[in-house]
Amino acid sequence: MKINRVRYLNGPNYFSYKPTLWIELDLEEYEYQPSNEIPGFAKSLEALIPSLQTHTCSRGYAGAFIERLHEGTWMGHILEHIALELQHLAGIEVKHGKTITSRKKGIYFVTFEYQEKESGFHSFEAAMDIVQRLINGEDGFSIEPYIEKISSLFYENKLGPSTEAIYNAAKEMNIPVERIGSQSILRLGNGYRQKSVQATITSQTSHLAVENACDKEAAKMILSAAGLPVPKGETAQTKEEIFSAADRIGYPLVLKPLRGRQGRGVITNIRTREELFNALCCLEQEENELIIERYFEGSDYRLLVIDNELKAASLRTPPLLIGNGKDTIEKLIQSENQNSLRGAGHEKPMTKIPLNDTVRCFLESQGLSFQSVLEKGQVIQAVGSANLSTGGQAVDVTDEVHPTIKDIAEEAAAAIGLDIAGIDIICPDITKPFNPETTAILEVNAAPGIRMHLHPGRGQKRDVGKDIVRYLFKDRTEAAIPVISITGTNGKTTTTRLVKHLLEGSGLTVGMTNSDGVYIGEKQIDKGDCSGPISARKVLGSPKTDIAVLETARGGILREGLAFRHCDVGIVTNVSEDHLGLDGIETFEQLVKLKRLIPEVVIEGGYCILNADDEETAKMAAYTKGTVIYTSLDEWNHYIQSAILNEETAWYVDTEGMIIYSCKGVQQPFLPAAEIPVTLAGTARHNISNLLQALAAAHSQGAGFEELKERALSFKPDSLHSRGRFNRTSILGREILVDYAHNQAGLRAIYEAVDHMKRSRTITVISAAGDRQDDAIRAMVQIAAANSSFLIIKEDKDLRGRLPEEVPAIMLEEAENYGTPSSVVLDEADAYQFAWEQSRGGDLLLFLYESIETTEKFIDRLQDSKLFSDATE
Repeated sequence: MKINRVRYLNGPNYFSYKPTLWIELDLEEYEYQPSNEIPGFAKSLEALIPSLQTHTCSRGYAGAFIERLHEGTWMGHILEHIALELQHLAGIEVKHGKTITSRKKGIYFVTFEYQEKESGFHSFEAAMDIVQRLINGEDGFSIEPYIEKISSLFYENKLGPSTEAIYNAAKEMNIPVERIGSQSILRLGNGYRQKSVQATITSQTSHLAVENACDKEAAKMILSAAGLPVPKGETAQTKEEIFSAADRIGYPLVLKPLRGRQGRGVITNIRTREELFNALCCLEQEENELIIERYFEGSDYRLLVIDNELKAASLRTPPLLIGNGKDTIEKLIQSENQNSLRGAGHEKPMTKIPLNDTVRCFLESQGLSFQSVLEKGQVIQAVGSANLSTGGQAVDVTDEVHPTIKDIAEEAAAAIGLDIAGIDIICPDITKPFNPETTAILEVNAAPGIRMHLHPGRGQKRDVGKDIVRYLFKDRTEAAIPVISITGTNGKTTTTRLVKHLLEGSGLTVGMTNSDGVYIGEKQIDKGDCSGPISARKVLGSPKTDIAVLETARGGILREGLAFRHCDVGIVTNVSEDHLGLDGIETFEQLVKLKRLIPEVVIEGGYCILNADDEETAKMAAYTKGTVIYTSLDEWNHYIQSAILNEETAWYVDTEGMIIYSCKGVQQPFLPAAEIPVTLAGTARHNISNLLQALAAAHSQGAGFEELKERALSFKPDSLHSRGRFNRTSILGREILVDYAHNQAGLRAIYEAVDHMKRSRTITVISAAGDRQDDAIRAMVQIAAANSSFLIIKEDKDLRGRLPEEVPAIMLEEAENYGTPSSVVLDEADAYQFAWEQSRGGDLLLFLYESIETTEKFIDRLQDSKLFSDATE
């Protein structure tokens, strides 16, 4: 077995709305060895991973997968289930998978859900290794090392707990959210509405407030000046300064770094000069500046303030050890650290208890060491502080906080200037009124961890991730710019350009992606085929974008999934056979399902605009939560008539050629289709269809009728407004028509429009993409041959897996069989030159290009030659 290709479908995709790993797997010799024909394999796998018994498979009940394993199933399917189960055993919540058989012998497309890509892919590698070992007859091995590796990769690479809580809350609220890079940075919202967070620092957090919070002496001065209770203390650098300060303040004391964080290096309850000396010797690293301050007896509380309002409070308790009369303290700590709830750093609800010098010193202050053996039942505090980062636990006390303590916490956050703050308070009892003699603010923390509130050791969980998101955005409408997604087989680019043009009349900055670039307003920021998710993210991530208009092609969906979870308007232009046999999309039904993804992700309250003249497209109405708007070139189309009868919205062309907008039972004339330039006096029916859908989209987003009329009349089928789509140029009595029609439906539409143009002959310059099936290439030639006087066959530079001259040979053979005069000129520019040389006045030259740049350069050269000829006559 071998892996040919791997894809991480991070956004909604053909298989699931959740992140999905797609693997092209070659079974090689195992194509001929289903599980029931490998001696002992099924029983060995069942014994090794007994939890596979829970898998329902496609039969829908527990044990179904094991049934199929014994009946006989193929390795791709088996690997899918093992990869899912290994992730599940590693504590990763995944469920969905599907394995698809390719038409190519031995090739399978294995898909399964993942949460983090490194652990997800390793689960498949582990599954392959396990299967191979079992086939080889190896027994007695454990799957635990595989599970541990998957778990380790997951926690190393996933978001931290605070950021993850914010991410999940945003998703639950339908607010766009995206991880930026591999760190804990999120972009929430999109376009001009976007904001960002890193852990619990937001794009609205004051940098100066963070600096003040991190400088503990400055923070104490600010709090004291605001009349808030802080411990008496001083900063010091040398031992002499520390001992002198201790004498002035008085014991007991706390020693901590001036710029410390997460409780590291904090030594508490220093009762004597000798203990202070020992504490200084226990510092893990040389600190330039230290704080020495009065120690308060009492409980340690963390209060979380968001936007000047208390949202959660926790009692923090240090980790405790209970002796058993035989194990050393070191062994007891190691044993507790095996607790599944404890992990390194912040990956788990609790952190492992450290075995460092600070802990050693704390034990020594109690007359103990790491090698001490506690009596059975003896309880000791293992660490001097109650911070979660040093192994402490949290108990939720949010509902118990006295109003006077709540006020102090909120005032402290406001005094420092933090929008999100963790206030550390020590007091005997947080349920009692504030007493300045026994209560003090120890610290105000910027970027406070929220793990303790999400996963308290005891008490109610607090969804503070959602509180942070609600602080940034009240709801989706405040966070998300409108997203219009256009998919289909043909007409996507023209429709996308039309929508952008129509919306710009409102003064909006429209971000657009299409097959020739990425645009923010009038500025092109990228070139090439930009109809995939990478380009879409550039538009959605631009702070200048007011509204996004995104051409969404099949290739991008198959490579990565969508760049968005929801769109506000989804447009499907049509669906016809194209690109079949690629990436697991091998039937027309599969292609329909792929295009249907856009209607499926239209958000409730949005709009789904469907071409009612295409039956498969019209039927997608059953799969959307959006309001369906049908468009049609035929007033009597049954979907249009149904919409009129039910007082629903529709755009169509009536029998007189007038574009009609129908809504709530009222039919309102727009403009005669023939008057709008992009329709070529009404002859380019495919462009009328594109226009109807663009009008429906723009109108749904608030564009008024008069504005739409003005914008529709100003959009021309030229290189400025619609580059490479039905662009016409007249030179020396010849008409040159440039288009990108690259499949059967597209060619038919072009020749239908050409039928209305005056011409002596039609000379077509054509090629076909190498990734098309032979039958599709021949069908394209038949259409071109039937509508042309002469065919000139060229070859795309990108062979897409074909041999040189292989595709032109197929095309020439089909053209000759049809009886249309044909020639092969492989180079695109040479083919255009040959067509020009064969032409005469009155001819139409149809250039179906691969490279628009090559095509435009050739036409420019012809025009320059014409000008030169005119000047010399």
